[in-house]
Amino acid sequence: MRIPLDALSRRPEFPFASMPSAALARSASLSLKTLVLAASVSGLLFANGILVPEAQAAQAAQTTQTAQNSAKTAGAKKTSAKTSARKATAKKTSAKKTKRNMKRTSLRRRTGAAPSQATLAGLRKTEDPLALGSSVAYVIDQDTGEELVVKNADIPLPIASVTKLMTALVIAESDLPLDGKVRITREDYVRSNATSKLRNGMTMTREALLKAALVSSDNRAAHALARTYPGGKKAFVRAMNEKAAALGMTNSFFADPTGLDNRNHSSARDLGKLVSAVYEYQTIRTASTLPSARVRAGRQVLDFRTTNRLIGDPSWKIGIQKTGFTTAAGRCMVVQSEVGERRLVMVVLDSPDNSQRALDMRTMRTFVEAEEAFKRDFSDAVPYELF
Repeated sequence: MRIPLDALSRRPEFPFASMPSAALARSASLSLKTLVLAASVSGLLFANGILVPEAQAAQAAQTTQTAQNSAKTAGAKKTSAKTSARKATAKKTSAKKTKRNMKRTSLRRRTGAAPSQATLAGLRKTEDPLALGSSVAYVIDQDTGEELVVKNADIPLPIASVTKLMTALVIAESDLPLDGKVRITREDYVRSNATSKLRNGMTMTREALLKAALVSSDNRAAHALARTYPGGKKAFVRAMNEKAAALGMTNSFFADPTGLDNRNHSSARDLGKLVSAVYEYQTIRTASTLPSARVRAGRQVLDFRTTNRLIGDPSWKIGIQKTGFTTAAGRCMVVQSEVGERRLVMVVLDSPDNSQRALDMRTMRTFVEAEEAFKRDFSDAVPYELF
């Protein structure tokens, strides 16, 4: 087949090549409209939920990201809620603790700051040769009855836990066995700022209760002794007052066995008689002079310690002692001790603090020792030889 040479030289003809300019313009305009229409149709399809594959992938990625963000936000909100709940609980607990501590502090401040009855009566301003800090002071020779120190000794005042010496005396003179068992009950939970190691249901002997009452001044122990007395607490208190009358304690009255009731009162001179009476019982002497005591309460073992700073001091030979404190009574202490060749009963009431209470005792003992030395050294001297 022969191809004409002119055919090889001719250029291929395109549709638009033979079109006039106007027709070409119309065709271009049509193509542009076609593209615009196609884009519009695509947008319309996307708006109506009919997605092309690329759009579907883009929306899926966006949806996943949105879900992840929502999950993160929900998790953050949940964590924040838990944190807020914990903070609220901690804040509430802290508020309760703060309120409780403020209440305790306020109670301690009221207890320590309030003046005693003796202070309100102006007894602490009473002058004495020894410059004692206590409102009341008294020293008597146990054997001869000679009074060596007397300061407001006949004024009846609250005596706080010194009351427990009368409680011990009534128990010692009763027919109740000291090895008899006593069960602690809720009734023994007397109202007091002082703590107690005795719990409801504990079973203890009367001797163990005496040690708890006299060594660490446990109020529940004293109450349990009175509650289990024949006739109950009322009969016990009646026996306390009958014993006081028998001892000649004319300025004394007892309303309860613990000393927490401020109606309990006595004078220093009356307390001298009480100490001399309880000294006759070895059980009381032993229990009141222990620096510490370990007693059994059922399966438990309880430890008690004294608050008397003179116990354990080798320079003191103490046969009986008892301390006490309430707001109305102030700090109180009674001691039976050997000083030289004498057996003395010493009493201080309404001391401003424990240190002054012990210091006044030492001051009175030093005074008696000096007087004994003076009598010993100058008993045979004639007056003019002294000068």
